[in-house]
Amino acid sequence: MDFLKGITDPGWLAFALFFLGIIFFMAYNRQRESRRILNKFDEKDIVITSFGASYFGLESQKGGPLRSSGALVLLKDALYYRARYLNREIMIKGNSITYIGISDVHKGKPLYQNAVIIRFINEEGKEDKAAFRMPYPNHWLSAIRTNFLNKKVEREG
Repeated sequence: MDFLKGITDPGWLAFALFFLGIIFFMAYNRQRESRRILNKFDEKDIVITSFGASYFGLESQKGGPLRSSGALVLLKDALYYRARYLNREIMIKGNSITYIGISDVHKGKPLYQNAVIIRFINEEGKEDKAAFRMPYPNHWLSAIRTNFLNKKVEREG
């Protein structure tokens, strides 16, 4: 097959343009999330950021586990999550965190994957629990433990 005929084939060009469109869309979303975080927080207060985090909700919220994707930011004094598309965000103050561990159950339902469980005292003074899945969870566990707890990470059963 002639090289020029191959690259001018409409099927191949459509696939290539579709693939490039997906890559540009992903890059645009990542840039938008980065800009949103930097507008909200001072860069010197950010310890770790992950743009591929999943949030499964708070134990105090009604219903089963949620599933939303977005950015998770560890700040020097708090943990912040903001959903990519939904208007969902949560801020957990570092001094309110009482426990951090790993579990595959949240809100009494199986998650079918390991998640980082964070117990904390909410604004009403009651203990609540949030669950997150993020890339490189051991880095997150270590950073949260070092910044807020200075305790060993445990597995919740």
